[in-house]
Amino acid sequence: MATRQFVTGMTLALVLNATHAVWAEESVELDFTDDAKETTLHTEEIDRFEQRIATIESMGGAFDFSLSEELLGLGLALQRSGRHERAVQVLKRGTHVTRINEGLFTKSQIPFLKAEIVSLGELGDLAEADERYDYLIKVQEESLTAGPERVKAWNEFAQWQKSLFLSNPREENFYRLAKMLSVYEKSLADLVEYEEEYNLIKTSLSGLLQTYFLITTFDEGEDISPFERRSAFDEDQIQSNFYEYYRQADRGAPSVIELLVRTESKVHGPVSFEAFHASLQLADWNLWRGQRRAAFEVYQQIDQVIGELEDEARIKELRTRLFGEPVLLPDLDTIRLLPPAVPKEDGNVRLSFTVTDRGSVRSVERVDVAKGLDGATGRFIRMLRKATFRPKIVDGETVTLQDIEQSYVLPETE
Repeated sequence: MATRQFVTGMTLALVLNATHAVWAEESVELDFTDDAKETTLHTEEIDRFEQRIATIESMGGAFDFSLSEELLGLGLALQRSGRHERAVQVLKRGTHVTRINEGLFTKSQIPFLKAEIVSLGELGDLAEADERYDYLIKVQEESLTAGPERVKAWNEFAQWQKSLFLSNPREENFYRLAKMLSVYEKSLADLVEYEEEYNLIKTSLSGLLQTYFLITTFDEGEDISPFERRSAFDEDQIQSNFYEYYRQADRGAPSVIELLVRTESKVHGPVSFEAFHASLQLADWNLWRGQRRAAFEVYQQIDQVIGELEDEARIKELRTRLFGEPVLLPDLDTIRLLPPAVPKEDGNVRLSFTVTDRGSVRSVERVDVAKGLDGATGRFIRMLRKATFRPKIVDGETVTLQDIEQSYVLPETE
């Protein structure tokens, strides 16, 4: 299975802003100017918890019910003090004690697991953090009732999976996209009875659409389809069903976009920028999937609807924001397949290129390249040539825009 060549770990690392520690707020940062005072406070706090734990153990044993609260307090105190290795040990014990006293999948385990994942992230042990998160989402699925609280848990889990996939978007991590697909579908099923939860509905729909785009970045190679490589896959792995995920994305994206348009229309109004931008996703999806005629028809329809508005200033504003310049696809929050352009004075590479009326990139030229970046620039140009843009649209027609000059910040790896 081959990813589109411009989707690489190097490029995505430039634009990945999601933190691995999803619940960083669980570890409260104490802001003292006096470091000695801070150290003393942490030590005294930890000592108090340890004394209470020792007392409970001497009276009730190592699995006394009241230990859970104290172990959580100690674990968070250790975390605040930066002693993450010990925090993980204490929090893991707290999860175990709580499980023994209350059952296999209980809500009381959730704060232990969240805090443990934060500390594991601080230690850089993402493999163990990932395993614990798999257990956490199982606990949340079993212990939380259907509704907004469980949906938030699923959406946070999907964000975790996305951040780890984007850090290494290769076929061995495709299973993370499958997990995202599953939990976003569960989220939307849970929200059927909660039509007023617009933000959660939008987050779930947008997340599912992002997942469809990411699934379809696994595209054909130059001489062989990824489907023809399936014989090399382990039939027990999710990748062996890749073709079905691909088809699921093609079937599901139009329906998800329709629901997203309805949601934005209810919240912001049917002729709002948000509603029109959501509508554009259908055209963008068609263009992304190589269905240019269908894409251009939708672009024209949206431009026509905008042109029928009564307020000329509003018409100009919408057309400028939506169609005034070529836009890199997918045009979705938190997913960029190339680093963003920066002001000329901030970049270390400046390029000139053309975006055609079909959304393709042509005539890429180097305008200015900082010393030592020739190799990185060459790799970036190859990715840029593979990119798809929503073309500029004038009077309902897509147009070619030549001699676009943009600056970028590329890593100095040479």
